Amino acid sequence: MGPSQAAVHRCDEALEDCIMATVGSATRVDGVDLQMMVSAATAFARPQAHVNASSADSEPDARFSQAARLRSATSAVMDAAARLNKTQTWQATKATSDNEAVVQAVSDKATPGDYAINVDALATAQSTASTTFSSLSTVVGIGTLNIELGSWNTSLSTFSTNPNWPKASVMLGPKDTSLERIRDKINAAGVGVIALVVSDATGSRLVLRSTATGEANGFKASPEADGKTSPEAAQALASMGVDPQSMKGNAPLTQPAQDARLRIDGRQVQSPQNLIEDEQSGLTLRLNGTSPDPVRIHVESDTQAMVQDIQSFAHAYNDMATQLAASDPSTSDPSLQAAHAIEQHIQEAFSANAGANSLSQPFQSIGIQLKDGQLQVDEGALNQALQQDPSQVEQLFDGSGGAGRSSGLATRLLALTRSEDPLAAALGASAPINGQDNPSAAGALFRQRLLEQYAQSTSSMHEDDVSMSANAA
Repeated sequence: MGPSQAAVHRCDEALEDCIMATVGSATRVDGVDLQMMVSAATAFARPQAHVNASSADSEPDARFSQAARLRSATSAVMDAAARLNKTQTWQATKATSDNEAVVQAVSDKATPGDYAINVDALATAQSTASTTFSSLSTVVGIGTLNIELGSWNTSLSTFSTNPNWPKASVMLGPKDTSLERIRDKINAAGVGVIALVVSDATGSRLVLRSTATGEANGFKASPEADGKTSPEAAQALASMGVDPQSMKGNAPLTQPAQDARLRIDGRQVQSPQNLIEDEQSGLTLRLNGTSPDPVRIHVESDTQAMVQDIQSFAHAYNDMATQLAASDPSTSDPSLQAAHAIEQHIQEAFSANAGANSLSQPFQSIGIQLKDGQLQVDEGALNQALQQDPSQVEQLFDGSGGAGRSSGLATRLLALTRSEDPLAAALGASAPINGQDNPSAAGALFRQRLLEQYAQSTSSMHEDDVSMSANAA
């Protein structure tokens, strides 16, 4: 087995573990053998070899003109310069948790320091499980299942309907008397409740669950049997109901709907979700569990994110310079002129003979130099400079408070887009210099990953909760 095959094999095993963890202890879900589901999912996930790939696909650069590639590279330089000219880039912070099993954190706007987080409760979705039926084909009575979304009081004695969700009446006719057909009818109603049939060694159950967490997303299900339904079938239909006020053998509540409750430095916070963007602290928190002890969130300056933004700028410039060197100097394309203008400004900034406009010596002091037409970044020296005095590095790019210099490097490049020279149009519109958007690239990426992880894990946890709750019932 070659390296690439081994990698695919490991991915298959990881995917298989993930699927099996998701479905919990149930051996069958919705009448499908789980091992078959796992095999099908892993087979589908395997990357397929491309056969008869065209030469254009194998060499994508061949589809673009040299001028177009140079325009793209020039645009990338200006985008990277715009990021280095933003205040938010140099105010980037990162948050670390001393107990990620309870709380994970991202810091977009938080002030550096320590925060104490107490998680008292997680947000959950209401779920119920019907009586166990010995067979999937067990006949359930003909009638109607009325479903309403809303909130229950603490004792589950009073239900307040959510006016934003209409009451759904799921009609169960002569062909809708099996668990699977009832499941399909409920899911088709789209009322904020999802139905699953969970099967194991003890039999099959119909599980109902809110599609969203939070106290306001509970539900009530009121079954009404047709007058011609047999007593046994009517009793089976009654077991689908969710109404503690009724005495007709309702489905037991396996998990109530509740909000997340936590304290941030003693301040009470309540949320219908376990992903919380707290405006007051500037923290984005993902709650994974509860703990009687506070979790410490440490926020500090994210110098690594700043290093990555500077490296991105250097990489973009080096790519442009390489393409410019390979371009036909006799061409009149505006993209060539724009690239030459950027190159000239970079060379001037790094020239030791440029007088007050020279940034060569201060850039060298933080590990950045122009050598053989390429920007080189010493990550160790740059990291040290950022940790000792990040404002010094910031000034070299955005020119804030820089004595003896007209402006920083990024500011000089962005000034090209505001000139009346025709090359300004070739450079195109860049990002706003003092805009309040676009935090650091690394910070934004991590925050996005946290959001995606929350969305994925919410779905997985719901499925796992369903399986475990049904088995417990």
